[in-house]
Amino acid sequence: MKQSILPLALIALISAFPASSDGQRGVYEEVPYNNNPDQFCKLGYPPHNWMSVVPKAGIWAPIVPNAPVNSQYIATFIRVCTAGGIPMPISPGTGNKAPKDPAATF
Repeated sequence: MKQSILPLALIALISAFPASSDGQRGVYEEVPYNNNPDQFCKLGYPPHNWMSVVPKAGIWAPIVPNAPVNSQYIATFIRVCTAGGIPMPISPGTGNKAPKDPAATF
């Protein structure tokens, strides 16, 4: 009886604490320019009437001040560019999920 409890306890312990490498995977986000984050951070997205001013700080500006700005990629610009292309850890409860394909991370 005691011999069968030890393997079960080890299995329960291992399954309760998954490998730490799974929690450190990067967050993948689609960006324009054929999914090139460097070009996206350098240029911003002029088709939506905004450009990059200070990419590392996530600062952008409208190109034509009186025209409307499409904000579809602005939050992505801020997240991706302030991270500097370094994969960001997944925050619990935010809904961010790592891709299944490790080649899809940057």
